[in-house]
Amino acid sequence: MPDRSGYAAILFQKLIDQDPAQGEPYYGLVRALVRDHKSHDAYTIAEQALQKAPQTASAQAAAGFAAFRRGDVTQAEQYYLAAIKIDPKNPGALVGLSSIYSMVSKFKLARQLTLEAYKYAPDDPGLRMAQANSLKGDEHIAALEKILALYDPESDRARGLRAHIAIDRAVGNRKVRTLTSPYESSSIRLVRLMDGPRNVRGVGLHVRFNDRENATLLLDTGASGISLSPKLAEKAGLEVLGHESSEMKGIGDERGQDTLEYLASEVHVGDVRFANYPITVFRSAKSSEFDGLIGADVFQRFIIGIDFQDMEVTLDPRPKVDLAETEDPEDADNKPAPGFYRALRFGDHLTIFTAVNEHPPRLFLIDSGSSSNLIDEDVARDSSAVHRDDRVQVRGIQGKVEKSSLADHVSLVFAGFRYDNPNLIAINFDKINDSAGVGVAGIVGMPVLGQLKLTIDYRNGTVRFEHKK
Repeated sequence: MPDRSGYAAILFQKLIDQDPAQGEPYYGLVRALVRDHKSHDAYTIAEQALQKAPQTASAQAAAGFAAFRRGDVTQAEQYYLAAIKIDPKNPGALVGLSSIYSMVSKFKLARQLTLEAYKYAPDDPGLRMAQANSLKGDEHIAALEKILALYDPESDRARGLRAHIAIDRAVGNRKVRTLTSPYESSSIRLVRLMDGPRNVRGVGLHVRFNDRENATLLLDTGASGISLSPKLAEKAGLEVLGHESSEMKGIGDERGQDTLEYLASEVHVGDVRFANYPITVFRSAKSSEFDGLIGADVFQRFIIGIDFQDMEVTLDPRPKVDLAETEDPEDADNKPAPGFYRALRFGDHLTIFTAVNEHPPRLFLIDSGSSSNLIDEDVARDSSAVHRDDRVQVRGIQGKVEKSSLADHVSLVFAGFRYDNPNLIAINFDKINDSAGVGVAGIVGMPVLGQLKLTIDYRNGTVRFEHKK
């Protein structure tokens, strides 16, 4: 029996068969297919929409949705703007533009567009969620509970929303992620994490929790927040939030990891201290080389320099910053500072436009948690010879990737740098991209980053790469 997205796809297809010139069913069908992990079918339907109903806003929005999922953000924006020109109140186009503005760190504008879309489609569950997240306190929780009642209780979305509500209830009025140390420049030594006597796995930071438990965490620009194993969370005396689990997904072909959210009363990294810091806890956060993960976004109040050669993290305060913390979204500056490049982001994950063998640029994740560079198999086949090689071992949060290949002679060009890969590991990125909602073509990992100094400005959504000689 198909799930609800499967039923929705069937119903939208029937509407298209009855009247192919109507645009609205195409948008609904493209969304349902992507949600049902059938993105390539969604691309075909989006092309059909442009052929059969090109003058409708919903067909243009459907094409924008498909282009965004494919990772062609520029083309997606053009489709969404075309839809807005036809119908300024089209909710699909408005929320699509919101997704693009969020990727370029225009969070205030993105929220305005999403709430505008909600006015025209108040029954859409995704838009109801966005509206609920604009509320605070009891009003926020009450809105979430109404949305939860709309979902199949056995679905992943319902499970995640139950955890969301439980966490918010447990946190209550406490402020989280509060910086309690002075807002000033500091530096923190990195430690080299080895996978065997010669292979560098990554770099790590020493972190102390609740002034009672020390841990070495992998510094992972491809992760967000702090993640620990259940055993370490217990030893550190962390407070569990809500007892409702959700699912962590990432690279790998095993089932997702069950996760619980905890709260550390104090987190101490170098001279930097935080109070009431949320901690995600799941089994595979720990490995033989490290005790957990720490995303660079933990320090996002600062301009963050990660020097992989000199083994140092530098944190510099922003000029003229109001330390009174606000949860209200802000917009990044329109133009990156000299030497910086725009990073497109989903959540707190950063991507950079990267050309593969001189083809048009695609989005690659900047991921210091990855010990290898990776590329999506379909992207690799567009520009290189690809051959299956199961001797290549790729593992992630969801365990081992069952099928892997090697792409011959792939050059990656990004932010003024070129990196030539005689053999680049290629895997299927569909699961990752379905989860992210946008097409990521590959990962720039430690083989590249380990030669550089990476500077991240989360406030403006920009990065700088400097070669270390």
